[in-house]
Amino acid sequence: MSGYIIYVVDTETTGFDPISNDIIEISMIRAQIDNLGEVHQEQKTWYLKALNAQSISEEALAVNGHLRNDILHFSPEGRLKYRNPDSVITEIEQWMSEDEMSSMDRIFVGQNPIFDVNFLQQLWTKNNSADTFPFQLENNNRILDTKQIAVLIDLCTGRRRLRYNLSSLVKAFGVKKGKAHQASEDTRMTIDLLLTFLNPMKDILNKSFKDSYLPDENSL
Repeated sequence: MSGYIIYVVDTETTGFDPISNDIIEISMIRAQIDNLGEVHQEQKTWYLKALNAQSISEEALAVNGHLRNDILHFSPEGRLKYRNPDSVITEIEQWMSEDEMSSMDRIFVGQNPIFDVNFLQQLWTKNNSADTFPFQLENNNRILDTKQIAVLIDLCTGRRRLRYNLSSLVKAFGVKKGKAHQASEDTRMTIDLLLTFLNPMKDILNKSFKDSYLPDENSL
Protein backbone atom coordinates (compact mmCIF):
# COMPACT_ATOMS: atom_id res chain seq x y z
CA MET A 1 0.00 0.00 0.00
CA SER A 2 3.04 2.30 0.10
CA GLY A 3 2.25 3.60 -3.38
CA TYR A 4 -1.20 4.88 -2.43
CA ILE A 5 -3.01 6.74 0.30
CA ILE A 6 -6.61 5.90 1.11
CA TYR A 7 -9.47 8.36 1.51
CA VAL A 8 -12.70 6.83 2.75
CA VAL A 9 -15.49 9.24 1.81
CA ASP A 10 -19.20 9.56 2.48
CA THR A 11 -21.66 12.35 1.76
CA GLU A 12 -25.19 13.26 2.81
CA THR A 13 -27.25 15.20 0.30
CA THR A 14 -30.57 16.93 -0.26
CA GLY A 15 -31.59 14.37 -2.90
CA PHE A 16 -30.32 11.98 -5.54
CA ASP A 17 -29.46 14.29 -8.44
CA PRO A 18 -25.88 15.64 -8.23
CA ILE A 19 -26.75 18.54 -10.53
CA SER A 20 -29.88 19.89 -8.85
CA ASN A 21 -29.30 18.66 -5.30
CA ASP A 22 -26.61 19.72 -2.83
CA ILE A 23 -24.15 18.05 -0.51
CA ILE A 24 -24.85 19.04 3.09
CA GLU A 25 -22.35 16.78 4.87
CA ILE A 26 -18.97 15.37 3.87
CA SER A 27 -16.84 13.07 5.99
CA MET A 28 -13.40 11.77 5.03
CA ILE A 29 -10.96 9.42 6.70
CA ARG A 30 -7.38 9.62 5.48
CA ALA A 31 -5.69 6.27 6.04
CA GLN A 32 -2.20 5.04 5.26
CA ILE A 33 -0.71 1.63 5.95
CA ASP A 34 2.98 1.78 6.83
CA ASN A 35 5.64 -0.85 6.14
CA LEU A 36 4.92 -2.53 9.47
CA GLY A 37 1.25 -2.91 8.63
CA GLU A 38 0.14 -0.20 11.05
CA VAL A 39 -2.83 1.91 9.91
CA HIS A 40 -2.66 5.67 10.52
CA GLN A 41 -6.03 7.43 10.32
CA GLU A 42 -7.36 10.96 10.54
CA GLN A 43 -11.00 11.93 10.11
CA LYS A 44 -12.60 15.26 9.22
CA THR A 45 -16.27 16.14 8.73
CA TRP A 46 -17.75 19.25 7.14
CA TYR A 47 -21.33 20.58 7.02
CA LEU A 48 -22.42 22.65 4.02
CA LYS A 49 -25.21 25.12 3.43
CA ALA A 50 -27.76 24.03 0.82
CA LEU A 51 -27.91 26.50 -2.06
CA ASN A 52 -30.87 25.12 -4.02
CA ALA A 53 -33.89 25.25 -1.73
CA GLN A 54 -36.33 24.24 -4.48
CA SER A 55 -34.72 20.84 -5.01
CA ILE A 56 -34.56 19.71 -1.39
CA SER A 57 -36.16 16.31 -0.92
CA GLU A 58 -38.00 15.91 2.37
CA GLU A 59 -37.52 12.16 1.98
CA ALA A 60 -33.73 12.61 1.86
CA LEU A 61 -33.78 14.80 4.98
CA ALA A 62 -35.92 12.24 6.80
CA VAL A 63 -33.23 9.65 6.11
CA ASN A 64 -30.12 11.69 6.97
CA GLY A 65 -31.63 13.72 9.83
CA HIS A 66 -30.64 17.19 8.63
CA LEU A 67 -33.21 19.97 9.10
CA ARG A 68 -34.38 22.27 6.32
CA ASN A 69 -34.21 25.40 8.48
CA ASP A 70 -30.64 24.58 9.49
CA ILE A 71 -29.22 23.76 6.05
CA LEU A 72 -30.78 26.92 4.58
CA HIS A 73 -29.43 29.16 7.39
CA PHE A 74 -32.93 30.02 8.61
CA SER A 75 -31.92 29.11 12.18
CA PRO A 76 -29.08 30.44 14.37
CA GLU A 77 -27.85 26.88 14.85
CA GLY A 78 -27.77 26.32 11.11
CA ARG A 79 -25.82 29.51 10.44
CA LEU A 80 -23.16 28.34 12.90
CA LYS A 81 -22.94 24.72 11.70
CA TYR A 82 -23.44 24.78 7.95
CA ARG A 83 -20.79 26.66 6.00
CA ASN A 84 -20.70 28.11 2.51
CA PRO A 85 -19.56 25.40 0.07
CA ASP A 86 -16.70 27.43 -1.42
CA SER A 87 -14.99 27.77 1.96
CA VAL A 88 -15.44 24.04 2.64
CA ILE A 89 -13.84 23.17 -0.70
CA THR A 90 -10.82 25.31 0.15
CA GLU A 91 -10.45 23.68 3.56
CA ILE A 92 -10.76 20.16 2.15
CA GLU A 93 -8.07 20.87 -0.44
CA GLN A 94 -5.77 22.32 2.21
CA TRP A 95 -6.31 19.35 4.53
CA MET A 96 -5.72 16.81 1.76
CA SER A 97 -2.54 18.59 0.66
CA GLU A 98 -1.03 17.65 4.02
CA ASP A 99 -0.55 14.09 2.68
CA GLU A 100 2.09 15.48 0.26
CA MET A 101 0.78 13.08 -2.39
CA SER A 102 -0.41 13.74 -5.92
CA SER A 103 -4.06 13.29 -6.86
CA MET A 104 -3.03 10.11 -8.70
CA ASP A 105 -1.74 8.63 -5.43
CA ARG A 106 -5.13 8.88 -3.71
CA ILE A 107 -7.59 5.99 -3.65
CA PHE A 108 -11.24 6.98 -3.24
CA VAL A 109 -12.95 4.36 -1.05
CA GLY A 110 -16.61 4.10 -0.22
CA GLN A 111 -19.71 1.97 -0.01
CA ASN A 112 -21.25 2.48 -3.45
CA PRO A 113 -18.77 5.35 -3.98
CA ILE A 114 -19.90 6.45 -7.45
CA PHE A 115 -22.81 8.29 -5.82
CA ASP A 116 -20.37 10.29 -3.68
CA VAL A 117 -17.90 10.80 -6.54
CA ASN A 118 -20.59 12.30 -8.77
CA PHE A 119 -21.81 14.68 -6.06
CA LEU A 120 -18.30 15.79 -5.11
CA GLN A 121 -17.29 16.43 -8.71
CA GLN A 122 -20.42 18.52 -9.18
CA LEU A 123 -19.71 20.41 -5.95
CA TRP A 124 -16.29 21.43 -7.25
CA THR A 125 -17.78 22.29 -10.68
CA LYS A 126 -20.58 24.42 -9.21
CA ASN A 127 -17.97 26.42 -7.30
CA ASN A 128 -15.74 26.95 -10.36
CA SER A 129 -13.07 24.68 -8.90
CA ALA A 130 -13.19 21.65 -11.21
CA ASP A 131 -9.49 22.09 -12.05
CA THR A 132 -8.49 21.61 -8.42
CA PHE A 133 -10.58 18.50 -7.69
CA PRO A 134 -8.20 16.52 -5.43
CA PHE A 135 -8.72 13.07 -6.97
CA GLN A 136 -7.99 11.71 -10.45
CA LEU A 137 -10.78 9.24 -11.10
CA GLU A 138 -11.04 9.11 -14.88
CA ASN A 139 -12.49 5.83 -16.19
CA ASN A 140 -13.33 4.97 -12.56
CA ASN A 141 -9.64 4.40 -11.82
CA ARG A 142 -8.50 4.59 -8.19
CA ILE A 143 -12.02 3.96 -6.87
CA LEU A 144 -12.55 1.09 -4.42
CA ASP A 145 -16.04 -0.13 -3.52
CA THR A 146 -16.38 -2.19 -0.35
CA LYS A 147 -19.58 -3.66 -1.75
CA GLN A 148 -17.68 -5.10 -4.71
CA ILE A 149 -15.02 -6.56 -2.41
CA ALA A 150 -17.83 -8.42 -0.64
CA VAL A 151 -18.96 -9.75 -4.03
CA LEU A 152 -15.39 -10.92 -4.70
CA ILE A 153 -15.39 -12.73 -1.36
CA ASP A 154 -18.62 -14.45 -2.37
CA LEU A 155 -17.00 -15.58 -5.63
CA CYS A 156 -14.10 -17.05 -3.66
CA THR A 157 -16.29 -18.81 -1.08
CA GLY A 158 -18.82 -20.06 -3.61
CA ARG A 159 -21.68 -18.60 -1.60
CA ARG A 160 -24.07 -15.69 -2.10
CA ARG A 161 -25.39 -13.19 0.40
CA LEU A 162 -28.81 -11.56 0.10
CA ARG A 163 -27.84 -7.96 0.83
CA TYR A 164 -24.77 -5.81 0.18
CA ASN A 165 -25.80 -2.61 1.95
CA LEU A 166 -23.42 -1.23 4.57
CA SER A 167 -25.51 -2.23 7.58
CA SER A 168 -25.77 -5.83 6.39
CA LEU A 169 -22.06 -6.11 5.60
CA VAL A 170 -21.06 -4.56 8.92
CA LYS A 171 -23.19 -7.12 10.75
CA ALA A 172 -21.97 -10.04 8.64
CA PHE A 173 -18.27 -9.25 9.11
CA GLY A 174 -18.40 -8.34 12.80
CA VAL A 175 -17.71 -4.62 12.46
CA LYS A 176 -18.99 -2.29 15.17
CA LYS A 177 -22.26 -0.79 13.98
CA GLY A 178 -22.88 2.94 14.08
CA LYS A 179 -25.74 5.23 13.19
CA ALA A 180 -26.62 4.77 9.53
CA HIS A 181 -26.84 7.73 7.12
CA GLN A 182 -24.56 9.86 9.25
CA ALA A 183 -21.49 10.55 7.16
CA SER A 184 -18.98 10.45 10.01
CA GLU A 185 -20.24 7.06 11.20
CA ASP A 186 -20.64 5.66 7.69
CA THR A 187 -17.00 6.43 6.90
CA ARG A 188 -15.88 4.89 10.19
CA MET A 189 -17.82 1.70 9.46
CA THR A 190 -16.51 1.63 5.89
CA ILE A 191 -12.83 1.90 6.87
CA ASP A 192 -13.32 -0.78 9.55
CA LEU A 193 -15.00 -3.01 6.96
CA LEU A 194 -12.21 -2.38 4.43
CA LEU A 195 -9.50 -3.26 6.95
CA THR A 196 -11.42 -6.39 7.92
CA PHE A 197 -11.30 -7.38 4.25
CA LEU A 198 -7.65 -6.43 3.72
CA ASN A 199 -6.01 -7.90 6.80
CA PRO A 200 -6.31 -11.60 5.84
CA MET A 201 -5.66 -10.81 2.16
CA LYS A 202 -2.39 -8.89 2.41
CA ASP A 203 0.03 -11.76 2.98
CA ILE A 204 -1.75 -14.09 0.55
CA LEU A 205 -1.91 -11.55 -2.28
CA ASN A 206 1.63 -10.35 -1.70
CA LYS A 207 2.91 -13.92 -1.89
CA SER A 208 0.84 -14.82 -4.95
CA PHE A 209 1.08 -11.62 -7.01
CA LYS A 210 4.12 -9.62 -5.91
CA ASP A 211 5.75 -10.27 -9.30
CA SER A 212 2.68 -9.41 -11.39
CA TYR A 213 3.88 -5.93 -12.37
CA LEU A 214 5.15 -4.93 -15.78
CA PRO A 215 8.80 -3.80 -16.05
CA ASP A 216 7.90 -0.12 -16.35
CA GLU A 217 5.79 -0.33 -13.17
CA ASN A 218 8.58 -1.44 -10.85
CA SER A 219 9.48 2.10 -9.82
CA LEU A 220 5.94 3.39 -9.31
